[in-house]
Amino acid sequence: MTGEEAVRVTGVVPIDRSIFGLDEMRRPGEERPFWAELPVDGTTPVQVGQGIALIFSNAQTHDASVAIDVSPTPLTPGPEFELLGEWRWVTGTGEQILCNIDGAVLEFRLRPDSQYTLRVWRAGGDTAEARFRELMGVVFPIDGLEKYHFGFTLTDR
Repeated sequence: MTGEEAVRVTGVVPIDRSIFGLDEMRRPGEERPFWAELPVDGTTPVQVGQGIALIFSNAQTHDASVAIDVSPTPLTPGPEFELLGEWRWVTGTGEQILCNIDGAVLEFRLRPDSQYTLRVWRAGGDTAEARFRELMGVVFPIDGLEKYHFGFTLTDR
């Protein structure tokens, strides 16, 4: 990947226990925490570490739509999305995965040994908890409560 082409990966992440994450495949012998090992402070919807992120949903068990954009310029999703924050993202292998507690859900690639800016947006988060309570025990699987958009922009060209 040269960092000049735009790539989009979309899918659905089954969220359980209100969490899911971003992680990176490790090099042989590389030891560092996984996304689920990040500290939980209860005050922010996203925790980021070196090549890992823990995302907290406002609803418990449900399916959420996800879009991941790797783009040379920052992309902004529609007006229904709220920016949850932006962070420095450093890659090693470049082999990224979006995970839930059961394992990898989506895979995508970044340039190995590079630095990006990660931006995370969410739509529907403000009403997700109330809608989850209304649908719990009535509808299964519950979906459509939240949408997430992850944007990666290369910063070390």
